[in-house]
Amino acid sequence: MLWRLLTCESIRPRVQSRRGTWLIVLSSIFFAVMAVLARHLSKSVPAFQLSFIRFGVGAVLMTTLFLVQRRPPDLTHAPKLLLRGLFGTGAVLTYFIAIERLGSGPATVLNYCSPIYAALFAGFFLGERPSGLARIGLGLATIGAVLVSVATGEFSTPLHPGLGGVAGLASGIFGGAAITVIRSLRNDTNAPTVFAAFSFVGLVVTTPLALPGWVPLEGALFPLVLLMGLLSVGGQLLFTLGMGFTSATAGSATTQLVPVLAWVLGISVLAEPVSLLSAGGALLCVSGVVLGALRQPGAPAIRQSPDNPAVTTRNIPGTSE
Repeated sequence: MLWRLLTCESIRPRVQSRRGTWLIVLSSIFFAVMAVLARHLSKSVPAFQLSFIRFGVGAVLMTTLFLVQRRPPDLTHAPKLLLRGLFGTGAVLTYFIAIERLGSGPATVLNYCSPIYAALFAGFFLGERPSGLARIGLGLATIGAVLVSVATGEFSTPLHPGLGGVAGLASGIFGGAAITVIRSLRNDTNAPTVFAAFSFVGLVVTTPLALPGWVPLEGALFPLVLLMGLLSVGGQLLFTLGMGFTSATAGSATTQLVPVLAWVLGISVLAEPVSLLSAGGALLCVSGVVLGALRQPGAPAIRQSPDNPAVTTRNIPGTSE
């Protein structure tokens, strides 16, 4: 009943747009809290284990969905689904490593540069020509990402970023590649199948990485880790639902609340340090992505997922396929 109310097409377009924006704002809060919670948990639980649990939550939910609907996933484009899973897994793994090493704010800023990289990849592999604004946005976001990464190095060697900075850059690039694959899949592959591919491939890849250093989830660790996984999947569902009601420009711009909120929460809740260089780089990253979202009329829209799981570029699960 709630899903039908949220996806009702009889609602006036202006009301739908506002609803979509607020759903994306709520999803941004989910993702930001997830990033801060992952940073808090990283002091006790390795990044590989957190990634494994995040994929596990998604795999369980998608299995439940397919069983309830009595409809198997569409494996017509299995090679592309495998690529989507591998790129998405790379994005999540490097994102969690960046969170562990850098903190929730800088890691999320670097991860959320993925739509800009997706525009670049789409030009090479899908024949989509990025607009002039997208090219300027790519330049700004790249400079900003470099500044944030450089700020992660030691003061004595500022041009040698640490592992966290490199992982953060990689997460954005992997995420951009994943979005590009999803764009080619969403013409004839339903969103639950795309999300399931991401979750199950990620589970397979992270199992041998997580098990050797597995930390028992005792006391408050288990509910917190479970909450982290649920926030990630819940944020994705809200995001895909919201994008069905609003424009790509408004949606992509609104998602930039995530790095801002993650940084604010990291500073206020976890007392994470922030440097002038990294703050300036973050501003350039966010500005570049927002600018890149201001696409020319009629251009194909890139819709972002933050870690980039289960992004849908043209519709959302449960509405139209």
